[in-house]
Amino acid sequence: MVEETETPLVESPAKPKSFFERFAVAIVFCVFVTFRALDRVFLKDVNNALARSSYNLVWSNIIWPLAIQIMTICILLAYVVAMRWQGNKEYTWRFFLPGNKMASSLGPVPMWQLALFSIGDQLNAALSAPASPFVTQPIQSVMTNSVLIWMAIMAFFWIRARYQQVHYLGIALVMMSILVQISSKVTSNDCSFDGMRSGDCFSSYKDANGKYIMLSISQMLVWYILFFVSTLPAAWGNVYKQVILQRRDVDVVYATWWSGNFQVLWGWLFLPLIWIPLPGQEVLGPGATFSEIGKTLSCLAGHMPRPDDFTCASSPPPYFWVIVYLCFNVSFNLALLWLTKRMSAAWAQVATVLCLNLCSIFSQFKFAAGDSAEWMSLNDWLGLIVASMALWAYNLAPEVSDLQPASGGGGCESVADSIIKAGGSHKE
Repeated sequence: MVEETETPLVESPAKPKSFFERFAVAIVFCVFVTFRALDRVFLKDVNNALARSSYNLVWSNIIWPLAIQIMTICILLAYVVAMRWQGNKEYTWRFFLPGNKMASSLGPVPMWQLALFSIGDQLNAALSAPASPFVTQPIQSVMTNSVLIWMAIMAFFWIRARYQQVHYLGIALVMMSILVQISSKVTSNDCSFDGMRSGDCFSSYKDANGKYIMLSISQMLVWYILFFVSTLPAAWGNVYKQVILQRRDVDVVYATWWSGNFQVLWGWLFLPLIWIPLPGQEVLGPGATFSEIGKTLSCLAGHMPRPDDFTCASSPPPYFWVIVYLCFNVSFNLALLWLTKRMSAAWAQVATVLCLNLCSIFSQFKFAAGDSAEWMSLNDWLGLIVASMALWAYNLAPEVSDLQPASGGGGCESVADSIIKAGGSHKE
């Protein structure tokens, strides 16, 4: 009798990863950093051209959310075509309907969760838009970096994120970068013409026509505090996105589509902010709401709806900056959600530090900032260098929390860490 022997199972060799799979985080990271930086510069151009707080509130609450959704539709169509081309015939226009089982690995995503996805972003836009024309680009950059502090606190209690010393060091360096950048403005506060040109006047800004404008102390406090407060809802929104994206493994494009739909609704709900009196601005009542929308559209077209709306008639007209801004905005938002899902919200926010650094650098040149372009001071450069060191320090150790990065996240995290550890200093 012939004794049967078991044939040992031979593991099939693993399918080699494509170039994009191996360097996905690095590629998306580079796209995100560049596009996010240009996005902020062009948004500042739009804010400067609109100038009035009411115009900027109409822009951020009504025009921007709707325009972004129109562009998102084009991306959705391209996404469906790409998925079907790869053989995934289940992807049709029905993929983006509510209750789709393929929206996440856990099945349909409740609409209320996607509604909350964008409320933090919209509240951030609504609060920061009126202040943006009066806060210089480098100061905006370092103040936006404070989002990381609020996110770290929220993540500590919400998802039990635990940090090591290098994480605290990175956060401390972010705060130090803010203090370094405003130190000369606080100590000298030279508001002569030369002082304003050198960036040593804390209460001045450069408008869309290249003129230096002085603010009173009360005006400066209101605009700076308003811009700083706007970072709080942004921090909450970023952590919430991480929770939903990673816990449910939600399709990023699906989340972008539905959160954008709800963002249009949030914009209308936040529009009554234009009725709140602000320093140096015309007080509007509810009856003037729709006429103000018409005046904003007129300003974007390059006309002067009011006799003193000189920035509306700047060259190029405001709609030029709007078109350029929207192209970069929709692209970087997709990249941000992808990084949040694969890594973490805090990691993506620290990566934003680099974006803001580039943003400040781009804002010096007329091709990006128009007539409001302004050279950075020594303190601005030192602040950005310290902020870049914060990114390097923060990524020396992985975060630990109750959430785990979405499929493939662990491998992506090691790739990102190796990029920053091995070559971070010259990439910054």
